[in-house]
Amino acid sequence: MQPSNATNLACPLDGLPLVAADRQLRCANGHSFDIARQGYVNLLPVQNKKSRAPGDSPAMVEARHRFLDAGFYRPISRQVNAMVLQHLPAGAECVVDAGCGEGYYLDQLSNALISAGYHAHLVGLDIAKPAIIAATRRNKQITWLVASNNNPALLPQSVDMILCMFGFPIYDAFAKVLKPGGKLLLVDAGPEHLIELRKIIYPEVRKTEPPALTTAGQAGFQLLDHAALRYSTEDLRQQQIADLLVMTPHLYRATKEGKDAAARLEHITLTVDAVFRLLEFRGHISA
Repeated sequence: MQPSNATNLACPLDGLPLVAADRQLRCANGHSFDIARQGYVNLLPVQNKKSRAPGDSPAMVEARHRFLDAGFYRPISRQVNAMVLQHLPAGAECVVDAGCGEGYYLDQLSNALISAGYHAHLVGLDIAKPAIIAATRRNKQITWLVASNNNPALLPQSVDMILCMFGFPIYDAFAKVLKPGGKLLLVDAGPEHLIELRKIIYPEVRKTEPPALTTAGQAGFQLLDHAALRYSTEDLRQQQIADLLVMTPHLYRATKEGKDAAARLEHITLTVDAVFRLLEFRGHISA
């Protein structure tokens, strides 16, 4: 589905509905946004950017694409799909991946939803234009947007479920676009995630738990379901190790000694540790 067929996109400048016309999306106040030849729409206004090219670089996007397609995180995708299928209403109209990257997880979910007979419209958004361009190559039936979690550019109460995969949830913004009773699936790294690699690249390893849900509760979300997934990968070779480092913040946080040690690795088996928390939006809590 091309963005011109999406019915719940909102102008990022005034929040009014966007309507397709002549390869553009336009609102009633005259703001217009071109539909790129690849099929995506850039709904991230210049004044909302914190840098000229926010988000992942092309090199990070390419590394993530190669690594994910190699299947090392496929069990994470399967767990996401299982939880979505368990909790998504039969008549769901819209599922959003907020911070979708190059589209791997939403593409996999699309296939699972089609197989299960769902007809929900899928929207993937990310602040990184290179990631969204890559996502358009994965699946032309998904609406891909350059947009921010701070302002998802979606109409109020038009979304049934939001995925936030290893990302930065903005609970107030998510609450605005979710329907009453809408769901938010958070996926975060557990304390043992990639522990073998972290011990190599850092002089000291801190095992941290996923972020607390205090802010989520203040925004009206309540924990509905949770799951944990821990497994060992197949052997990663040098290129795959390099891709994993490039696609994560670890490469930029590691010491020079740590980077050099990682570069010398010929292979490694890693622990994947992921935590899944399904929240339900039940309305803002009165002060």
